[in-house]
Amino acid sequence: MIQSKISVALAVVAAMGAAASAHAVTITEWNFGSLSTVSPDNTPAPTTGSGTASSLGMTNNYTYTTGGTVTGTGSVTGDDITNDSPSGTKNGSTLGNGDVWRIRGVAGTGTTGSTNNGWNNSAPQYSQGAEFDVNTTGFSNIGLSFNWAATTQGIGNMQVQYTTDGSTWTNIGGVLSAYVDNGTTGTTGSGFQADTVDFSGIAGVSNDALFGVRLVSAYNPTLGSEYASATSVVSGTPVQYNNNSGNWRIADVMLSGTATPVPLPAAGFLLLSGLGGFGFARKRKLA
Repeated sequence: MIQSKISVALAVVAAMGAAASAHAVTITEWNFGSLSTVSPDNTPAPTTGSGTASSLGMTNNYTYTTGGTVTGTGSVTGDDITNDSPSGTKNGSTLGNGDVWRIRGVAGTGTTGSTNNGWNNSAPQYSQGAEFDVNTTGFSNIGLSFNWAATTQGIGNMQVQYTTDGSTWTNIGGVLSAYVDNGTTGTTGSGFQADTVDFSGIAGVSNDALFGVRLVSAYNPTLGSEYASATSVVSGTPVQYNNNSGNWRIADVMLSGTATPVPLPAAGFLLLSGLGGFGFARKRKLA
């Protein structure tokens, strides 16, 4: 009978431990479920969890050109959330609700010209794109997933970066090549691509209140120190970005992780120690 009671009690404690054990969860997600009612929408709130999103480098004083002719100077951030579901023979986001965060700039106060869309060949590599900051305290085995596309004349390459201190950014993985949004359905490289990043083996990412990721423009590996257009990247013959058009569209950004195991409640330890003492006393009595 005593052995039976101990077994049951141990099973209860095991169950308590299992309830406190690690399990994979969504920490924060942006599915951009609310269309922009006020433009610009430069810092969309997450739809699950907490965190901050912001676009990078769209406010600037760069010169914009068309065919080598200067057409404007300067840009201000002009992002928005729009529905990009497929229509007719064109591609679009088929993920979730079809909403995407459109990263771009516009001509504004203090600027000249009308073709100023924020993206620019003069921008240093890794300085334009989007940033997502998420507190990973209480989580390990951090992972990132996102979907993105560039419009036909958007910049065609991306680099994923991360930070553990909120200020120092480190590249992870290689340079990514864009798919083209609104290209003809079924053509190579059209639509949105899904990307994932595993941070589980990187020190400092778990339990980090200052963790963040950036999705930023990268020079094309073939061209060297130049940005390439998305269409040319898809075609396999990269040519320099035209310096006046295109944007990025980002959908379904999710940070996930494994919940850090919760220490066994004090009641569990008391129960185990009590059973141990009971068993010891029982043995002495039998002896």
